[in-house]
Amino acid sequence: MINLQPTTYNLQPNRQNGQAVMTIVFFMLFLGGIGVLAFSYLALNRSKASRDILISEKSYYLAESGTEDVIYRMNNGKSYSAQEIIVLDGYTATTTTTTVGAKREIETLASVQQNFRKIKSVLETGGGVSFVYGVQLGRGGFFMENGATLNGSVYTTGNIILKDSAKITGDTLVASTSYISGGYNGNPNDPKIQGNARAHYIFNANIFKNATSTTVIAKSKIASSTHADIISGDTIGINAYYQTSIATSSVGMSSYPGTPAPADLPILDFPISDQQISDWETAAEAGGTHTSPCPYIIEDDLPSTYLGPLKINCDLTVQNDGVVILQGPVWVVGSIDIKNDGQIKIDPSYGANSEVLIADNPSNRLTSSKILIQNNAKVLGSGSSGSHIILISQNNSAETGGNEVAIQSQNNQAASVFYTSHGKVLIENNTALKEVTAYLVHMKNNAVLTYESGLSDITFSSGPQGGYVVEEWREVE
Repeated sequence: MINLQPTTYNLQPNRQNGQAVMTIVFFMLFLGGIGVLAFSYLALNRSKASRDILISEKSYYLAESGTEDVIYRMNNGKSYSAQEIIVLDGYTATTTTTTVGAKREIETLASVQQNFRKIKSVLETGGGVSFVYGVQLGRGGFFMENGATLNGSVYTTGNIILKDSAKITGDTLVASTSYISGGYNGNPNDPKIQGNARAHYIFNANIFKNATSTTVIAKSKIASSTHADIISGDTIGINAYYQTSIATSSVGMSSYPGTPAPADLPILDFPISDQQISDWETAAEAGGTHTSPCPYIIEDDLPSTYLGPLKINCDLTVQNDGVVILQGPVWVVGSIDIKNDGQIKIDPSYGANSEVLIADNPSNRLTSSKILIQNNAKVLGSGSSGSHIILISQNNSAETGGNEVAIQSQNNQAASVFYTSHGKVLIENNTALKEVTAYLVHMKNNAVLTYESGLSDITFSSGPQGGYVVEEWREVE
């Protein structure tokens, strides 16, 4: 017989196993707490580091702002003190400027929440000049005829008169109460203004973009829109905006009567002042004075003649394959004649910098102080992009009502920039130029002027303090 005994189970809890589990749980919680604390500590440290970096960057950019403010004041004729303080977002930067020879040293110390950063800059002087337009003119105005072309824009205080298939590819801007006479008669070869045109009065003009006048636009063809007080006898491609009246005009789209006419454009200062030219003359004279032989005639291409800085006390002629290489500003107390394959250029060591050649006889600015370039003559830069010779004449015959030509170029010559703020420039016969600034300009006989954009920021290796160039910029603290 099989005796089956019931099985007995011990359902009492095992105290030792429970304690072990609790120990593990508490240990894991302890480790988790340490991990959370460690992570929080690292996160807080990183957050603090990020805030410190942000504060440091604020301090650095505040220091840069102080330096840039003083440099802006220097280069734009604004007043500044030896010590300037700038405040941004409640924090301050102190900029100290000192003069060391011909240079300026600028140190700016900035502090944001006691985080200090210091920037030091060293600036060297230069004769910075900006030629914004292909042609900039005074009251004498602009006269173009016989196929003359301006590849660029013009800004003038005087009238613009176009004839005989003359062409302006950019904008034509006329200040004050002067006008544009475009020479348009409805023929294919009529003069053209391929950009916008704006003047006190516009008539007989062929304008490829917009035309704007303070008073009247009359007998003109405008491809885009027209804006004037009175519109009369025009062909308008898009819209017509006018204040007083519109008559005998065709409008491609819509007319808007009662629209006020714009104000006249302001008269702009010339980019180079007489004082700046005088400073260049002083720099030239400091290099020495040529007194004999006079007139000073340079010819034959070997060897080349190196000039500058130099004052020449008489007329200068470069002819018959003669080559002059400028190594500084040259002031000719008389007139300059470059002809018959003569060349004037800048020493290659200049790189992108430019130089000046000045004709100025202070005792005779009516019939002397002139420049003539002719018969395959060349006026060149250093060979690097952006380098130009600025030919400057101080002849003032045109400004005083006379007929003398201050700068004349003819017969297949090549030159860089003409500048005569008191005189007349005559350009003819396949002349190629980069920019002209004058009291009056007359272009004819297929002359071409092609504006170079780099002329908006032209610099010189010597001369007046027309601007400051950053030589060094670094953090010192």
